[in-house]
Amino acid sequence: MKLNTLPRVRLANLPTPLQELPNLTKALKGPRIFVKRDDLTGLAFGGNKTRKLEYLMGEAVQQKADCIVTHAGFHSNWLTQTAAAARKLGMKIFMIKTGPQDGYEPEEFDGNHLLHFLAGASMKVVRPEKVAAAVEETAAELRAAGHRPFVLQEMGSTPPGVAAYVNFFIELTAQTAELGLSFDYLLHTTGAGGTQAGLIIGAKAFHTGIKVIGSTSGSRTAAEQTPFVFNLIQESLKFMAMDVRIAEEDIVIYDRYAGGYGYATEKKAEAVKMLAELEGLFLDPVYTASSMACLIDLARKGFFKKDETVLFLHTGGSAALFAYKEPLRAYGQGKKIPWTVPSWSPDRR
Repeated sequence: MKLNTLPRVRLANLPTPLQELPNLTKALKGPRIFVKRDDLTGLAFGGNKTRKLEYLMGEAVQQKADCIVTHAGFHSNWLTQTAAAARKLGMKIFMIKTGPQDGYEPEEFDGNHLLHFLAGASMKVVRPEKVAAAVEETAAELRAAGHRPFVLQEMGSTPPGVAAYVNFFIELTAQTAELGLSFDYLLHTTGAGGTQAGLIIGAKAFHTGIKVIGSTSGSRTAAEQTPFVFNLIQESLKFMAMDVRIAEEDIVIYDRYAGGYGYATEKKAEAVKMLAELEGLFLDPVYTASSMACLIDLARKGFFKKDETVLFLHTGGSAALFAYKEPLRAYGQGKKIPWTVPSWSPDRR
């Protein structure tokens, strides 16, 4: 196994805390629920991407890159953490962001977009179908100007990024042993797929018996996401030289909680409000709200047994709360959510 020999730079505050959520457990009448606070990784506003960036930026440093080129959604937490990692390592950051039209700029700088601006990122907004060409063009221009760009693809969901969440299980196993805990399920949000791929590999490789459940961020259906994650798992196992047998049946995905990528929904607003009120824990309205809405719904339907223990993975992104202030305020006041599709979404033309 090559896990310990991969290039890596230290960016995260590890281990992240493992905390019990007793008030949520009581409200849902079991199972016993814990949260793994990967929103406290310590880079920018934290999140799961920090673990991946340790390996990805390790490659960039090894190749003597002086700038990073990457792409994602307009308010992406991946872009926020990548910008912070690049700046911390003395590199410039060039972002290709998706929006409703080329050159889109919001009236207000809010949420993650404000953080991108503060980090001094070079930002270009294009329609999704133009992203690949824009990334290639930006990298070519930088090379022509004498720079050494390192291109980060798929929001870090490549084999080196997957390795980070295989390594996550070494950390989790040590914590559970120290606390005398044993988890039956781990719930998280699956988007680009790298976190889920790493979690499934780690759970199997270290014989934890944990069942990994992913709730989609809305970018793909379960039918689309399952083979995508499976192929990434196979590619990553080969990359890490690991002999672990994983079938498509090991990939469990729910796709009815996000509504659409970045969409505002009552289920996600309820999850955000419930965790803030019960546990003083702030979720983001795009990713973690989807998987918490899934956890809440499954618990209410009796999917989990009362004597089982569930771990929720908080993957960060809480800065996005401020961009969704209107629907969250409306939900909290018992009013109809004013919009579902945000103004910066490519689904708005």
